[in-house]
Amino acid sequence: MQRVTVIVPLKALAFAKGRMSSELDPAARRELATWMLERVLSACHACDLVERVVVIAGDADGAAEATRHGAQVLAQTGSGLPAALAQADAALQGCPATLVLAADLPLAEAADLELVIRAAPDEPAVVVVPTRDGGTGALLRRPGTVIGTAYGPDSAAAHLALAQAAGIPAVCLPVEHLSVDIDTPDQLAGLGPSWGGAFHIRAPGA
Repeated sequence: MQRVTVIVPLKALAFAKGRMSSELDPAARRELATWMLERVLSACHACDLVERVVVIAGDADGAAEATRHGAQVLAQTGSGLPAALAQADAALQGCPATLVLAADLPLAEAADLELVIRAAPDEPAVVVVPTRDGGTGALLRRPGTVIGTAYGPDSAAAHLALAQAAGIPAVCLPVEHLSVDIDTPDQLAGLGPSWGGAFHIRAPGA
């Protein structure tokens, strides 16, 4: 099976996880974002079907973290996630397959990525892995720019609609570990004390 290039968009660490500011100070939010990135990149490197990992980094600190964990780095030149992914797609034009993977999936494992990649053995094809809130934890595209990206509220449905409009076979594939992205204190606390407890988040209802 053809191996894929993983694209991980990484917001500037100085502004990471702003929705957690009521519970975590800037240093802790940066630590959280870095911890999750490390887990995502470790899963990528452990997956035999991943050829390379490209982090599109929003600042120099994020680029340094990505490099330290063995990823290729693109320095983001525009503002916002759509611009970052458009830049990555342009840089990877002609890539046989890409897997856009969120940087805040702390439960991600190599087996999860393999499951997604094997769900689309032929091209053209799209695989969308929804998060619990309707976002997109992972987006596989064969070839790499067969559709654009549509991240934002309800992006899983939006990506499936893009594939349908383009006449591209698409699969909506629930993968538990890739459905858990962390943006709020409640989501982090929901991981349980062995995970979120390290960042001193109150348990739900506490």
